[in-house]
Amino acid sequence: MAVAGMDPLSQPTADSASWQGEPGHGRLLTLENVTKAFSGKDGTMTQILHPTNLTIAHGERIAIVGPSGSGKSTLLSLLGTLDMPTSGTLRYNGDDVTAMGERQRSDLRAARIGFVFQQFHLIASVSALENVMVGLQYTTLPRAERRDRATAALEQVGLGHRLRHRPSQLSGGEQQRVAIARALVKRPDIIFADEPTGALDTDTGHTILDLLFAAADSGASLVVVTHDPNVAARFPRRLHIRDGVVREIAGETTREGDGHA
Repeated sequence: MAVAGMDPLSQPTADSASWQGEPGHGRLLTLENVTKAFSGKDGTMTQILHPTNLTIAHGERIAIVGPSGSGKSTLLSLLGTLDMPTSGTLRYNGDDVTAMGERQRSDLRAARIGFVFQQFHLIASVSALENVMVGLQYTTLPRAERRDRATAALEQVGLGHRLRHRPSQLSGGEQQRVAIARALVKRPDIIFADEPTGALDTDTGHTILDLLFAAADSGASLVVVTHDPNVAARFPRRLHIRDGVVREIAGETTREGDGHA
């Protein structure tokens, strides 16, 4: 998942305790008639996401599936506040994110939202511990506390014995665990994962999903984009997106609708 001109790991200073939102009836994130369109070189607008209403509750686990180019990453970018809708409203804990300035949205991401990508985006020249500490570098936490929390996060994903190893000394599955620890270290309200098992073998992929589910068990919501039906089948709630239209999946059938989810 990538948004032109924006690095999800480059956020301005934010204290992880400074973002205080009031939960609204269990709702963490809501999209209200949200659309997304992009302007082509000839000035014509291409609709990427059609009007969508979507609610994500605290602690909910959701898989997003759909063919390539269907709008999955666009939807994830909007939910993760990496991009803003063309129209409609995005709310986080009841607060209107679309009315915020970019600095305020960056503070929100830095404090409350975790990201895990198919490509691990680790810094090759530093250790696993230092890579996880990156997840807290835009907070006001003292370095010693950041180190302690990063150590605990790596232990949580089973890498307490690999703290000093650099990415080149780790397997693909271990590198993804470091990326998950980096997302967990801020103790986020929600974790977004874009094809987190796509570059891994099946057994390692299942292990990575188990770790993400464990994070959800501790209270974080979890939203995963995947092309793998076996991965999606493990989620209690699944959304299907095609041609920018989002629908709920009920059992083995897709429930047709008007773009509402």
